Amino acid sequence: MSDDRNFYENNYHFDDDIVAPGEERLWHAIKMLEPLDGTSFLDLGSGVGWAARLAGERGHAKSVVGLDFAFRALKLGEDSIPGVLRVQGDGTRLPFQDNCFDRALSFGSIEHFPDVVQGLRELGRVLSPEGRAVVVVPNFYVRTEQPRELRLSYYGWRSRFTEAGLRIVATSADRGPAILRDRRPARIVFRAGAKMLSFVPGMQYQFAFLLEHDHQA
Repeated sequence: MSDDRNFYENNYHFDDDIVAPGEERLWHAIKMLEPLDGTSFLDLGSGVGWAARLAGERGHAKSVVGLDFAFRALKLGEDSIPGVLRVQGDGTRLPFQDNCFDRALSFGSIEHFPDVVQGLRELGRVLSPEGRAVVVVPNFYVRTEQPRELRLSYYGWRSRFTEAGLRIVATSADRGPAILRDRRPARIVFRAGAKMLSFVPGMQYQFAFLLEHDHQA
């Protein structure tokens, strides 16, 4: 088993995500994709599937699909969060046809792909010509325990989107998880500092980018 797969199948906090999904943060990102009513929705790097569930229940998306690398995440979600079609797959080689989703979300996932630009290209490939995606990614100073993580400034992310043939329509901020999301002292201190720092322009904890195809590229 590869180090990445071993981490996500055995160590990642999917169990916590079942009971503490951070719905407010997810819905803030999903709302950037409105209107969702009647659309096909992909949650790329879905984890246990809360974002896909919200897109269907609150956003009234016609179909919702959650794709994740980790079998464990999909199994936990299937047992606890109904209403989502779940697919196991590689985000850099999506098992979907071209132009098959109207809306897509990647919340805190694409930065962990082994090839981020290829993952963005695949996202663009499966997005319909007039479709839109929201990609939520970390600022340069954010670190997690995950084995692979790309952290960039606003301009660093913009250059990756351009390389992948996507353009930024709008940008919002994600100010991070609750300070007391868990009881690890070091993470509590980091989250508290990040909350304060995120009010400084350009220092958001994470960026939420609304993207569409760059038809000029």
